[in-house]
Amino acid sequence: MTRVIKRKGGLEHYDPNKIRGSLQKATIDAGYSVEEKKDIINEVFTNINKKLDKEEKLETETIRACLLTELDKCEPYIAKSWRRFDKKYKSP
Repeated sequence: MTRVIKRKGGLEHYDPNKIRGSLQKATIDAGYSVEEKKDIINEVFTNINKKLDKEEKLETETIRACLLTELDKCEPYIAKSWRRFDKKYKSP
């Protein structure tokens, strides 16, 4: 099972529901409804899980980079919303 190395060094089990929830929040923050962008959310979610499922341990930054790469390809406005959230709330 994949484990996630958190920013402060802790470990936790990879929870795909956190990925889906983050995608949904970024979609709403970008001004769309989840229903409106459901296909894009599902596509990004599926692609990310395929990539991450193969790893034993992952850092949160790796997950973030994979998500943003996928979003940049599929829906740049949602990626921009994600980056704006990160800058506002998760910058050190």
